[in-house]
Amino acid sequence: METPLGPRSGLRSGLRWLVLLCILLAGGRADLATKSWAQSEFQDKPARTLLPKVLEFRYAENRAIAFSIFQGMPESRRKPLILGLTGLGLAALLTLVFRLRKQGLIRLLPVALILGGALGNLQDRLTHGYVVDFVHVHWNGAWSFPIFNLADSLITVGMALMILTSLFIPAETDRERIR
Repeated sequence: METPLGPRSGLRSGLRWLVLLCILLAGGRADLATKSWAQSEFQDKPARTLLPKVLEFRYAENRAIAFSIFQGMPESRRKPLILGLTGLGLAALLTLVFRLRKQGLIRLLPVALILGGALGNLQDRLTHGYVVDFVHVHWNGAWSFPIFNLADSLITVGMALMILTSLFIPAETDRERIR
């Protein structure tokens, strides 16, 4: 009979954390690579249309946070507030990882995606003082979604997956982990 602390469960657990770390790092790195590409291709240039009246690449520097919240606030107050909120968010995510540490990969995957996106945007903000955004979705001039980047997409997909898994996939119990 194998115990939950036996060599096989330790290997499985280690592999799970390695997969999650790779997803987190790959997401953050891909985000930074796409932002670097966007800067070199679109900064100080007109938008590049991908789907007429629907999708374009348009360079933007977001010195605020999601949906330009705090945009009107003086930078001397905005920057520390954003960094503080980011720190609180990262602390909350790390606490969540700790609470979910014994759960399966499917429960931890959304958190890895969110952390990858958050770290990509944080590195951008610390390096440049702003976040590079470049994907613009709109509809025929009648509607326009705020310009975003890959990190924002990782965070959004991670949040959606977190909601779905919490609604439809039951948490593992100690008994299920032992099997």
